[in-house]
Amino acid sequence: MTIESSDEPRQNRILAALPPDEYARLVDGLEYLQLPAGQVMFGSGDKLEFVYFPTSCIFSLIATLTDGYSVELAMTGNDGLVGIPLVLGGETSQYKIVVQCAGGAWRLRAESMCWELEQQDASLRRLSLCYTQALMTEMAQSVLCNRHHSVLQQLCRWLLLRLDHIAGTQLDVTQEMISGLLGVRREGVTEAAGKLQAAGLIQYRRGHIEVMDRAGLENRVCECYHAVKAEHARLFQGMTVTLARQRARPNPLTLRQRAETRLRQAQSVSPCNQWDTARLLHELQVHQVELEMHNEELRQAYDEADALRERYADLYDFAPVGYFTLDAQGVIVQLNLAGAILLGVKRSQLGRSRFAAHVKPAFLPEFNAFVDEVLSGKARSKCEIALMATERRPELLIRIEAAADEEGRECRMVVMEVTEGGGGAGRGESGEAPASRRLRGLDVIA
Repeated sequence: MTIESSDEPRQNRILAALPPDEYARLVDGLEYLQLPAGQVMFGSGDKLEFVYFPTSCIFSLIATLTDGYSVELAMTGNDGLVGIPLVLGGETSQYKIVVQCAGGAWRLRAESMCWELEQQDASLRRLSLCYTQALMTEMAQSVLCNRHHSVLQQLCRWLLLRLDHIAGTQLDVTQEMISGLLGVRREGVTEAAGKLQAAGLIQYRRGHIEVMDRAGLENRVCECYHAVKAEHARLFQGMTVTLARQRARPNPLTLRQRAETRLRQAQSVSPCNQWDTARLLHELQVHQVELEMHNEELRQAYDEADALRERYADLYDFAPVGYFTLDAQGVIVQLNLAGAILLGVKRSQLGRSRFAAHVKPAFLPEFNAFVDEVLSGKARSKCEIALMATERRPELLIRIEAAADEEGRECRMVVMEVTEGGGGAGRGESGEAPASRRLRGLDVIA
């Protein structure tokens, strides 16, 4: 302990519950600090260098969005510690930690805390995990309360939780500060505080609130406060119970039976708060119906998208002209049935075939320059070249119209047979378009 103080480490309930040998080992590494209200201890993402055990100050755990909107998730006083990520194996803070109420706290270096947590049968680890569970309950109830309860009920909950962490009934706090912590408009807090003052429960003047009738606040508060208080009481009852060394592990085969027994015991004990079970069940059922409706809309959207995809896939495949997509190396990435017929290939056996492999050698320089021009200029272009003869057709003169994709990585081509009459999609003696005539051989070619 580096400096003298009026706050003893054992004023913190976690430190007070440590066995004498562990406390003696830990106390030499503790350092006392007096912290002013408003001081930011950690920011979101900051690496934790210390763990803090409050004695007379109060910390707020605050979640903040990029647009500046923030809300208090929980508060920590002499019943807990600040630095839970280290207990759970992390190294950084996920929330902003701010001193809500000025006072004293003892801090311990992160490496010392981690060493203590790793000791066999460490009571500090067990106590820290108990407090973590209580803190998670408080955070969950805070989210539920902010979503479903009135500003008046939220204000009563916040005032009572704050009173639980201090001695006396006077709070140095502004309405603006409370509105920021609750994540509600200041006008709402002003209206709620006015109602409480009119009822004689509090006395308010700027920057100062005195609770005159705590029982009256408890009558008006929602069930969230009682749920948090009951969980803290339950967990702290077991903090002073020292675990037996080398205790026997419970039989895992009886886990289900023990769980059923514990559930029956929990159900047989009437809770300290009046929980509106019917309302909660109704809310859960409504959310279930909402999820089912969203899923139904998603299924319909997927069905419509599949129908459109199939429709345009048919148009693409059965077009009377050949469609080709080449990559920057000239490899055929995709082609339709008419394109496969023009080249005399099977699409299933295309592999990494290059379109240039089917071009008559005399036209290769012209074709390669054409593809380079399309990819570099990202503009539509045309050319006429000849394809080599295949087993199914003689040498063929074709016209190509092409354009690059938006990124200039692919060359997308429309290929048409050029007839002796000069028509790009001209008709032969039978009056049929050449590509259309070859579509009769789809079952053979593709």
